[in-house]
Amino acid sequence: MDFFTLFTPDGVPLDYGVMAVVIAIMFMYTFVGICAGFGGALTTMPLITLLLPLKMAAPMSVIVGTATALYATWLSRKETQWKSALVLILFSFAGIPVGIYALSYLPDHIMKIGLGGFLILYSFYSLFIPRLPVYDKNWLAMPIGVIAGALGSAFSTNGPPVVIYGMLRNLAPAAFRGTLNAFFTANNIAIIGGLTTSGILTVSTIKLVLFCVPTMILGSLVGQYVHKRISVNVFRVMVFLLLIASGAMLIKGATGISTLSALLPVFGLLLVLQILFGKKVAAIRAASQS
Repeated sequence: MDFFTLFTPDGVPLDYGVMAVVIAIMFMYTFVGICAGFGGALTTMPLITLLLPLKMAAPMSVIVGTATALYATWLSRKETQWKSALVLILFSFAGIPVGIYALSYLPDHIMKIGLGGFLILYSFYSLFIPRLPVYDKNWLAMPIGVIAGALGSAFSTNGPPVVIYGMLRNLAPAAFRGTLNAFFTANNIAIIGGLTTSGILTVSTIKLVLFCVPTMILGSLVGQYVHKRISVNVFRVMVFLLLIASGAMLIKGATGISTLSALLPVFGLLLVLQILFGKKVAAIRAASQS
């Protein structure tokens, strides 16, 4: 039974019940990613951090993200803008130590508040900013690379800054996907190296990822089935609502405030913004898609 006895990076044994719940949650990683085309790591990270310390949850998500990004990079290698990807990758290396330092030394509750706030802000941005102005400047890769590297190593959330970069540069869809996947692959490999040398990535974390493989395969199959039968736009909205709720609950757990105090302000603001700008945002998106 020693093979199934896992420990956190701080040496605390993991309860088998907790392991079972984490394995079940990782079903959502591939399910959401296949259905919505994004958000696998974003939706699972806050849920897993309710059960595991960030020092274990973040490396788990990075390992899984690396495997999926590597495959996607190979598929889209001909459309990738390798020059842009290389600049992003190089500057992300400067941000990785910042995220690892925060993960190593900042208290867990501070990190969870940061992750919760980030998820809420990113969800509001995605719901109410239908498009960004085109700003096709090469220098954007420098600060965005650093930010993505820091967020990726601390929270396994390097995607949002790079998505914003692709929108600002107005990359064509194929180049957009290829460039992002190339960045994710190289950045995640570097993050794994940093997590390993810092002692954060442990054998127990790797084992837990392996235990999650069956549920992730199942999530992929179910996601493909649902993807063909549900509106992608409707599912994307559902994902962002889940992210807002997850972010609020992370802040609740870290601060000790009541559930109502955590959820009411963010969803109240969401309702106000929807009343004020919902129709306008929908019209802009419809015009862009047509």
